[in-house]
Amino acid sequence: MARLLEHDSLDLLRHHGVPVPAYAVAETPGEAASALARLGGRAVLKALVPAGRRGKAGAVQAVSSPEEARSQAERILRMRVGHFPVRRLIAMEALDIRRELFLSVTFDPRHKSPLVLFCAEGGVEVEEIAAERPEKLLELPVDITRGLAAHQAAGLAGRAGLARPLALACGRAMCALYDLFRARDCRMVEVNPLAEIEGGRLVAASGVVDLDEQALYRQPDLAGRLGDEEGNGWRPLTPLEREMRAIDAADPHVGAIRFGEMEGDIGFMVSGGGYGLTALGQLLKEGGRPACTFDITPGRFEEKMYRAVKAVLRKPGLKGLVLAGNVSNFARVDIRVAGIVRALKEADLDFGKFPVVIRYAGPGAEEARRLIAQVPGVEWHEEDFSLEDLCRRIVERAYGRAGR
Repeated sequence: MARLLEHDSLDLLRHHGVPVPAYAVAETPGEAASALARLGGRAVLKALVPAGRRGKAGAVQAVSSPEEARSQAERILRMRVGHFPVRRLIAMEALDIRRELFLSVTFDPRHKSPLVLFCAEGGVEVEEIAAERPEKLLELPVDITRGLAAHQAAGLAGRAGLARPLALACGRAMCALYDLFRARDCRMVEVNPLAEIEGGRLVAASGVVDLDEQALYRQPDLAGRLGDEEGNGWRPLTPLEREMRAIDAADPHVGAIRFGEMEGDIGFMVSGGGYGLTALGQLLKEGGRPACTFDITPGRFEEKMYRAVKAVLRKPGLKGLVLAGNVSNFARVDIRVAGIVRALKEADLDFGKFPVVIRYAGPGAEEARRLIAQVPGVEWHEEDFSLEDLCRRIVERAYGRAGR
C-alpha cells in the first residue's frame, strides 16, 4: 500500500481546494513544544504512521501547554501503532468542531467506477455506523467520462439530511476530493472528520491519501514522499519488499510485480491470480512454510524475473524455491524462464541439495525446456503436473519428507 502520511495528505487536500488546519511536523518533544506556540497555544498531537485507529491506540492527544506537549510527544514517540514505530508527529491546530462528517472517494469494482462515500455522522465511530446503520453511509458512483458535477455532489449531501448551505459546502469538498483522486492516481482519498466549525465553514480535520502503486511512475513527486514509514497495509516494508519495489519501478510499463515477504523457508513465486492463491493454500495444506508471495502481470519481463529470483534467493534460511503459473496465454514461457535461468546460473547453488521445482505450460514451452536443461538438478514440469503435485514435491524435497 502506498499511503501518504497525514501531513502530505493535508498538503494535497489544501492544494486541491479543501481547507485544512494549520500544522507542523515534529521529530522531537522539543519541536512539538515549539510548534504549540505557533499554533495558538492549543494543538492536537498525532503519530505520523500509515495506519488507522490512532486515536483508539492512544496516539492522538490534545495539548494546551509546552510542558504537556513535550510530555505527550515523548510518550507518543515511544509507541508503536499496530506494527509501525512512531518516528514523527504532526502537531495540528485545535479546532472547535460543531459537527463531524465523513467523506471519501475510492474505486468500486462493483460499479467499475470511482465512488463517492458520504456520511453525515463522521469521526472515530464511522466504521461502527457503517456496520450497524449502513443506510447512513451514502454512495454515489461517478461516470469517469463525465466527472462529478456540483449538483450531484450537493444532492448527495442533501440526501444525508443536511441543510442547503452545509450541503453546498460539502458538495464543493466532494468535487475537490474527486479532482484530487483523478489528478494524483489515487486508490482512495478520505477525510474523517470533515469538520464543521464556526460560521458553518468546513475543514479537513484529518486526511488520508492512498496512491495506486502501479501509477507511481506518473507521480514522481509523490513517490518521493513515501519514506521509511511506508508499509504494505499493516506493517512497514521489509528490505526485501523495498528491493522488489525498486525492481518493479525500474520498468513500470512491463510486468507489474506484487510481492510480500513472509516468515517461511520456501521461496513461493507462483503467479496467476487465482492459481497463485490456490497454490498457496495447497502449499500450507502440505505443511510448507512460504517465504514470500509473488505475482507478475504478462509482458516481456525477462529482466524483472531475473532480478526478482536473484533477490528471493538471497533471503536467509531458504530451503527451496518453487516457480509456477497456470497455462500461459499472454506471455511466452521461454521469456519468463530465460530470466529464471540467468538468476539460477549466477546463484552458485547445488540444486541437488537446494531444490528448485518449476511448472509452466503454454507457448514457448519447448524452448523453455531447452533453457532449463542448462541448470542441472532443477526440476521442470508442464501441464501434466498438477498444482497438488507441485506443492507436494517442493515440500518433499525442501524438508526431506512427504507432505502432510
